[in-house]
Amino acid sequence: MRAPRSLLGQFVVLHIAVALIATLTLLWSATALLHQTADRFQRTLLVRQAQVVAEVHARGASTIAAIPLINGMAVATFGSDRRIDHSSGPARRAILAAAPLDSRAHFFRRGAVEGYSLPTRGGWIVVSQDDTDPEVVTDDIVRTFLKRFALLTLPIAALVPLIGVLLARRLTLRMRAVSAIAATIGPQSFETRLPRGVLPTEAEPLAEATNAALDRLVAALHIQSAFAADVSHELRTPLAAIRLRADAVVDAGMRADLMASVDRAARVIGQLLALAELEQPHVVAAGPIDLAALAESVVADRAPGIVAGGRTIALETADDPAPAHGYPDAMILALENLVDNAAKYTPVGTTILVRVGPGARLSVIDDGVGVPEAQLARLKERFWRGADRGVEGSGIGLSLVDRIARAHGGALTIARGPNGRGLMFAILLPDARDTPVP
Repeated sequence: MRAPRSLLGQFVVLHIAVALIATLTLLWSATALLHQTADRFQRTLLVRQAQVVAEVHARGASTIAAIPLINGMAVATFGSDRRIDHSSGPARRAILAAAPLDSRAHFFRRGAVEGYSLPTRGGWIVVSQDDTDPEVVTDDIVRTFLKRFALLTLPIAALVPLIGVLLARRLTLRMRAVSAIAATIGPQSFETRLPRGVLPTEAEPLAEATNAALDRLVAALHIQSAFAADVSHELRTPLAAIRLRADAVVDAGMRADLMASVDRAARVIGQLLALAELEQPHVVAAGPIDLAALAESVVADRAPGIVAGGRTIALETADDPAPAHGYPDAMILALENLVDNAAKYTPVGTTILVRVGPGARLSVIDDGVGVPEAQLARLKERFWRGADRGVEGSGIGLSLVDRIARAHGGALTIARGPNGRGLMFAILLPDARDTPVP
C-alpha cells in the first residue's frame, strides 16, 4: 500500500504506526517484567519454605507434617538413598521424579509446577508450587494487572494519534492560509508578500526565499517597464518627425503608404508599451466596467474606418449583461484589437458583430473565411501571424488581448463562428456580482 501524498495523511499514518508499536512494546515489556517479578517472588517463597523445613528437620523432628505450608506448596524430604522419607501437601510425583538430587541447590519446572531442590546433611528437601493452584494469588495478580494495564494503555494509544492529527491539522491550516495569500499574488497585487512567523520554523526559509524571489521579479518588471517606456518615448519623437516629412510628400500614393507605415509602427510601439505595463503591478486603480458602454464607444470609433473599407459592423447587447471589475482602458484596448483584427483579416463585404453578454462577456464575430483548425490554438501566440495570411501586422494583438483577459481573472477563447464561417473571439470575465472586489 502506498503512503498518502498529503502531509496530514502521512502524519496520521506515522502516528498510528508509532502508537501501535509503542503499545505492543509496552504491553510485552510489562508482561515480561511482571512474570519475571512474580517468578522471583515465587522462588523466594520456595527458598524460604525449604529453609524452614531444613531448620525443623535439623532440630530432629521426625516428620514435616506439622510444618505449615503456604500458597499451595508441597514438601518432600529425601534420604541419602534418594528415597522419599516424608511428604506434605499435594502429591506431585512428576515433579518429585524430575527433582535434581546433587550437591547443589536447583530450581526446576515441569509445566505449571516449579520446584526447588535443597541438599542437606542427610539428603534433600524438595519444595514445589503449582501456579494454577487456587491458593497461588501471584499469577492471578499478574493476569488482573495486565488486563487493567491493557485497558488503560489502549485509550492512551488511541489518544496519541488523535493529538498528532490535531497538531498536523493545525499545521496544515497555517500552511493553507499562507498558500491562500500566495494565490492572491498577481499583476494587481505584486506587492503582497508571504507573512513571516506563521509557518513552522523549518518552513520559514521557504517563505523568505519566495518573498526574495518576488522582490527580484518585481524589480525586473520595473526595469522592463522603464525600458519599454524609454524606448517608446525615444521612438515616438522620430516617428512624429517622419510623419511630418511624409505629410509633405507630393505624391499622394507614396504619402499614403508612408503614413500607413508610420501609423503601423506607432501602433506596434503602443501595443508593446501596453503589454509591458500589463506585466507589472498596476499603478492605476481598478474600478467598475460597463461593458455595454465600452463596446458602444469602440464600435462608434471604429465604424467609419470599417465601413470605408467595404465591411459592416454591428453591436448587439444581450438582455442580461453582467458588470465587470478591472481596468477600463485596458479593456478598450483589448476590444479595439479584436475589432481591428477582424477588419484586417476578413475580405471586403463581410460583417463584424460585436456582442455584449450574456454575463460578463465581450465577443467579436466575423463571417470571413476563418483559419485552418490546426492554427486556431496558435492564434494567441505572441508574434505569430500565420504563413499564408498575406497581411502585414506585428503579431502581438491577440496575445495582448489574452494577457488583458488573464490580468482580469478571465480568458480569451477562439472558436468557429456560429454559422460555421469566420471566427468568434470572446473575452470571458468574472462576474463582479459573484467576485469580491479587492
